[in-house]
Amino acid sequence: MKKLIVFDLDGVLIDSLPNMKLSWDTVRHTHNIETPFESYQKHIGKPFPDIMNALGVPLKVQSTYEEASEQNLDKIKLYEGAFDTLTVLKQNYKIAICTSKGEKRTSLILEQLPDFDWVCSPTMGLRGKPAPDQLLHTMAFCNSEPSETIYIGDMQTDYECAKRAGVDFIHAKYGYGEVECEVSLESITNLNSLLV
Repeated sequence: MKKLIVFDLDGVLIDSLPNMKLSWDTVRHTHNIETPFESYQKHIGKPFPDIMNALGVPLKVQSTYEEASEQNLDKIKLYEGAFDTLTVLKQNYKIAICTSKGEKRTSLILEQLPDFDWVCSPTMGLRGKPAPDQLLHTMAFCNSEPSETIYIGDMQTDYECAKRAGVDFIHAKYGYGEVECEVSLESITNLNSLLV
């Protein structure tokens, strides 16, 4: 019996790709960086410092990226049906967020969604995805065992995080990454029927 449904944010509940592209373009122009957005996009789901490390880009660009992202929050859209799906889920489950997006930007975005039982952004002392730390932290605060939890994500890093935490995984096919797994969603609106 599942008690806790945990969601990644980008590519699962929100379509933030236009915001990310605009923010990365700002970084490229401000810091004279040649790395194209397509290279950045391959690493979505990892903490920003890990993405920069993988791309060989200095971490000093992070403040530029975050400022551009906050200034263009209107480019982020909820996936159709996300709000209603979460509202129905809350009647029978605890719901939580486990994201690599920073706490400030996450809180601004979540103003558009129902209240969650727990929200875990990158936290001091916890390794980022694909390490299981954030997901284990989320389950602890929600008083849920791995066997009672499902994690819904769109990237390979989400899948690896779930497996390392011993948690069942559902792939959001409508998101940004391709993942080979047993259960997938064509739309967030299909989730409630899948859990029955």
